Amino acid sequence: GFRHLQRLCLRFHSKYPSGFLYNRVFENAICQVGVFFRTVFSSLLIYLFGLVFALVVCTWLSLPMTGVVLVGAVGYVIVSRRLAPRIHRCSRKAMESHNWIAGFILDKLRGTKTIQAFSMEDQVQEEFDLRVWPRQVKWVVAQREVIRLQLFSEGLSYAITALVWVVGANALLRWGMSTGTLIAFVGYQAYFTGMVSSITNVYAQSAVARAGFDLYHTVLDTQSTVVDAPTRAMPSELRGELEFRGVTFTYTDRPALRGVSFHVPAGQTVALVGRSGGGKTTVANLLLRFYDPNEGRILLDGIDIRELPIREYRSVYGVVLQEPFLFNASIADNLRCARPDATDAQIRDALEKSQSMEFVNAFAAALEHKVGEGGTGLSGGQRQRLAIARCMLLDPRCLILDEATSALDNETERLIQRALDALFEGRTAFVIAHRLSTIRRADRILVVEQGQIVEDGTFDELLQQRGVFHYLYTIATSTSTRDFKFEEAGFA
Repeated sequence: GFRHLQRLCLRFHSKYPSGFLYNRVFENAICQVGVFFRTVFSSLLIYLFGLVFALVVCTWLSLPMTGVVLVGAVGYVIVSRRLAPRIHRCSRKAMESHNWIAGFILDKLRGTKTIQAFSMEDQVQEEFDLRVWPRQVKWVVAQREVIRLQLFSEGLSYAITALVWVVGANALLRWGMSTGTLIAFVGYQAYFTGMVSSITNVYAQSAVARAGFDLYHTVLDTQSTVVDAPTRAMPSELRGELEFRGVTFTYTDRPALRGVSFHVPAGQTVALVGRSGGGKTTVANLLLRFYDPNEGRILLDGIDIRELPIREYRSVYGVVLQEPFLFNASIADNLRCARPDATDAQIRDALEKSQSMEFVNAFAAALEHKVGEGGTGLSGGQRQRLAIARCMLLDPRCLILDEATSALDNETERLIQRALDALFEGRTAFVIAHRLSTIRRADRILVVEQGQIVEDGTFDELLQQRGVFHYLYTIATSTSTRDFKFEEAGFA
C-alpha cells in the first residue's frame, strides 16, 4: 500500500490530504484487517475444534436434545447473515468519517501558528464542534450494530440453555434419562453455544474488516495518470536540451497551459515570469513528470520523456522550491536524500558553497542536528540554503529553481548567487523568478500569461518590445529598489 501511494501522481495526492490517506490505508484498513486475521488464526481454529467436539458429545448423549441445540445454531447463522451487511455499511461510513476527522485535525495542527496569529482559536473550535462531532456519531452507530449482534448471541444462548433444561426435565420424567447425563449434556451444550456465539462475533469482525479492506482497495485500485512504461533507455550522455511542442494541460476544467511551444538549447538558463496562476509552476511540474500533458509532447534531447524510465528521468533534475520541504531527520540525512552515497566531506563542501556551514556548525550536533517536522526547527532562509546545498550535492544535468533565494537577506543572496552561477555553468536551468536580480542573470526570459508564452527573449530584447515585461520593469524601477519582487506588481 505504501509503495503504491508513493508512486501515485500528484493529481491524486492533491485531491486527498495526507491525514485522510494515512487513516484510510494504515489506521483503518490495515489495522482492521490485521485484527481480523489475528482473531482468525489465533481463535477461530480453537472455536471450530471445540464446536465439533461439543457437537459429537451432545449427539452421543442425546440426539433429540442435540436437534434443539442445532435449531438454535441455525438461528445464529440466519441473524448473523442478516445483520452483517448493515454492520459492513455502518463501519465503512464510520471509517470514512474518521478519515475526514483525522485530515481535519492534522490540517489545523499544522496551521497552529496561523490560527494563533489571527486569533482563530474560537472559530476553529466552533468548526470542530459543528463538523467533527456529527461525524463521530457514525462510530457510535457502527458499534451499536456490532453490540446488537452480540446481545442477540448472548440472548439466544440463554434461550437455548433454558429450552434444553425444559426438554431435559421431560427426558428425566418420560424417557428415563439419568440426572448425570442431563447435567453433562447441559455442560457440553453451553460449551457448544459459546463456541457458536464466538464464531458469530468473528463474523461481525469480518464485516468490519471488509469495510476497512474496501477502503484499502479504493486506494490500491487507483491508477496513476502518469504511467511509467519506458520504451527506451536513458541516453548514456545527456546534453540537457529541452523542448515543449504544442503542450496543453488541464488540472480540472480550465486549461493551465494552452498550446505552449518553446525550445531550450543545452546549457541555457531560462527565467519564467508572469502573473500568479499564469502557468509557470505548471511548466516545472510537467518537466518533472508530476503530470503528463493532455496534448503535445515534452522532449529531452529529442526524446519524448514519456518513453524514458520515470525515476531515471527525474534524477536528471536538481530542484529547489520556494518553500523547500525537509524531512524530520538530521541535516546530513536530508542532504543524502539527493545522493545517498555522499561522504561527510562532500556534504560539508555543498554546505560551504550554499553559505550554510556557519549556522550548521552553531548546532551542538552539527551535521547530525535534527531539523524537526518539515524543517520547523530552522528559519526559512536556513531551510532554503539547505535545499540549495542538496541540489549542489546532487550535481544534476538540469535545474529547476522556484525563486531559490526568496527567503534570504540581500547579503546572503549575493553570496549564494555566486555559487548558483557556478552551478548553472554548463547546465540547462529553469528559474521561476520573482526578483529582477535573478532575471538579469538569465540567458533568456519567457513571460507566461494565462497559460501561454506571450513574450520570449533576452532581458534587453523584452524591454525594447514594451510589452508585459516592460510594464513590470517600469514599475520596478519606479520603486527605486534593486530587489523589487515580481509579486509586488501582481506577478508571482
